Amino acid sequence: MTLEVCFESKGTGQIPDQLVILDMKHGVEAKNYGDCKKVKLQHLEDLSESTVNDFMCDTNESTNTWVLYFSIFSMFCLTGLATWQVFHLQCFFKAKKLIK
Repeated sequence: MTLEVCFESKGTGQIPDQLVILDMKHGVEAKNYGDCKKVKLQHLEDLSESTVNDFMCDTNESTNTWVLYFSIFSMFCLTGLATWQVFHLQCFFKAKKLIK
């Protein structure tokens, strides 16, 4: 989205220093909603839709790849931990002479 803003000050004689405040809004913020309850409901719907759209844009392919690799790493860690626990329990029960 490209936006150009141009200011021009027309006056006669010497112009004192001026302060210009530019408050730009976009998306849901830019819509003008009145005080009516129906309009407030529409505002909430637009806000939730904007949030969902932002979330969908943020989930890209690199994020999905990272989640995949992290899941695979977690499965290997859990498998190794479970194997270690079984081995440790076997040694413990053999030491207590509960199993052969």
